[in-house]
Amino acid sequence: MDTVKFSGNPSAQLPGLSARIPQVLGKAFDRCGLAEIWTEKRFPQAAGDGYVFGVRPEHVPFLVHPLLDELQQVLQEEDARLRSIDRKLRMRLRASIHLGPVPDSGDAGRDRIGTPTNYTFRLLDSQPIKNAMGRTEPDVTLLAAIVSQRLFDDVVAAGYTATHPSQFAEVMAEVPGKDFKHPAWLYIPRNSLWGDPPPGARVEAAPPGSPGAGTVIHGDNIGGSSHRASGHGTVNVVGGNQYG
Repeated sequence: MDTVKFSGNPSAQLPGLSARIPQVLGKAFDRCGLAEIWTEKRFPQAAGDGYVFGVRPEHVPFLVHPLLDELQQVLQEEDARLRSIDRKLRMRLRASIHLGPVPDSGDAGRDRIGTPTNYTFRLLDSQPIKNAMGRTEPDVTLLAAIVSQRLFDDVVAAGYTATHPSQFAEVMAEVPGKDFKHPAWLYIPRNSLWGDPPPGARVEAAPPGSPGAGTVIHGDNIGGSSHRASGHGTVNVVGGNQYG
């Protein structure tokens, strides 16, 4: 996960905001009865404005549902708390989830290093999810998640999670300046996309520099997940990230 406009918060508040990210995640896991998954997370790492960790393959569906919806609720409560401290404080997150094998040997220097991890980071940095958070009402939409085609096919479309496939929007995940352009799926637990797109709308990024560049709505609704081969999936939580 990654925090949207993390550095835009007051500098004096950044250390505390960073420390709150895993606490918010842990609270969301606990609220939906998944405390054990949070306790057993693999190769967790805080990244200042984000967080990443892995889970066992059988736990991957729960990262999509009920976790994402519950995380939105927890973020709403956190938003009220932060505003009581400083009206300029915000914690809005982007998350990405992918499936794939990565090392899990207990060696912190080598674990989770691999193509699936890189792929997950690229999803998190892609234009569709950034555009979606930029076009949504910051007081309403506090979380957006993007999941890989593989995760969508193997977890969501396959019926292993309670979130329906129609709640996801198909997008083309592309990262400017990087050789990365792949189909993916966007999920927004509490959607407030400007322009009031109908449920299930397909959202895509307009080519950078084109007239009206930004998010293009094509058609219906929006939603997210993760996994990993050596027995764990990778989840990036905080402002947006997840790997496998």
